[in-house]
Amino acid sequence: MSLKPSEDLVRSLTSNVTVPLIFRNFVNNWAICQWNLEKWIQVFGDKELPFRCMRKDFISDEPCWERKCKMKKMTFKAFVENLANTSEWMYFDYKYLHQWFDGDSELSKELNWKQFGYDKGPADTTLWVGSDGSHTPAHQDTYGYNIIAQVHGKKQWILFPPESGGLKPTRVPYEESSVYSELNFYCPHNLEPFNGLTGGRTVVLSAGDALLVPRGWWHYVQNIDPVNITLNMWLPHERDPSAHVSEALIKIFIAQMCKDLPLETAKMLVNPNEDDIVDTPLAVLFLQLETVANTYMDKRRRVRRVKRQKTRESDTDLPETEEFDLKALVENPENKLEIASTISNTELINMLKGNLKKYANTERVLDDDEIDGATSSLCLTKAVIDAFSQNNVIDLVKHNLLASLS
Repeated sequence: MSLKPSEDLVRSLTSNVTVPLIFRNFVNNWAICQWNLEKWIQVFGDKELPFRCMRKDFISDEPCWERKCKMKKMTFKAFVENLANTSEWMYFDYKYLHQWFDGDSELSKELNWKQFGYDKGPADTTLWVGSDGSHTPAHQDTYGYNIIAQVHGKKQWILFPPESGGLKPTRVPYEESSVYSELNFYCPHNLEPFNGLTGGRTVVLSAGDALLVPRGWWHYVQNIDPVNITLNMWLPHERDPSAHVSEALIKIFIAQMCKDLPLETAKMLVNPNEDDIVDTPLAVLFLQLETVANTYMDKRRRVRRVKRQKTRESDTDLPETEEFDLKALVENPENKLEIASTISNTELINMLKGNLKKYANTERVLDDDEIDGATSSLCLTKAVIDAFSQNNVIDLVKHNLLASLS
């Protein structure tokens, strides 16, 4: 077998595997994985990047929500030079590459996901640049699946299966396609909610490594080197059309809640990238719902036609996908494939304690907003939103809606 799995096999793996899969040194052939900081400073040039910043020693029962972070603009060079003189972590996160680099840039020219079996480039890629301690709160994506390429520094992932219990899912703050966990995996004030949390997996990605995050897997992601640079792309999943209908229904509900609340209160219910939800006319939201509902029903009708056709015709003309034995592939060291390691509850809590020891000054008096959290004053409103956004509720509403439209 070759040192790297074929493009067809990798594509088949990424679209079918249901556990987090690591591709060690898989993108080491990308020139950008060999760039040093001086090279990255040259590539970023004089662009002023908006970094999300938070005190490293911030302790809370709630995650470090984006709304609580400060935004600071600086060049990549200033970011690097400022690392030793700051008590904050900084994150330039979730930025589409083509919005920051034109097609003639060296970074854009170097980027190609072809070895994963996908004809994707800068337009499909998001960029993440962060310092030690910068992180994304634990969440699950409701659309697609995710391929990550680590190109500089190290990044730690903690992952849980889609149906894991105990993660306390919430839609506050609201962001389309993101279901957040109420648990703070960074520096929690209280470790009790993590007791009994099982099924977790973990991996540390180094430059040159890649990771598949299958659809619906919960993930908490934290940078653990002074400078971390990551690229990723989301790929569509066959269940996305149904998820789009669910998300459109939730968006209508949350938008109407926000419209009847004071602006400052409404802003606490949503992530900053959803601030315009208050000003979005209801007619526009219903048009969005109509569009995704029609797309879903059209897909469902096509699937039924294909199933009927397959009962009458030979399927020899259907495209073949390369079959694989995941266990055998992982056991062959030449493939450099790994399934993310399981982590016991004790190991998980020790990791959290390690974060507290590294970043938090537990001797100081905590601020009120650290203990109480940003959304504690929204207790009833948040509870109503979460109750209406539960999967069993939305699935029932969706079922009734589609039945009425059929």
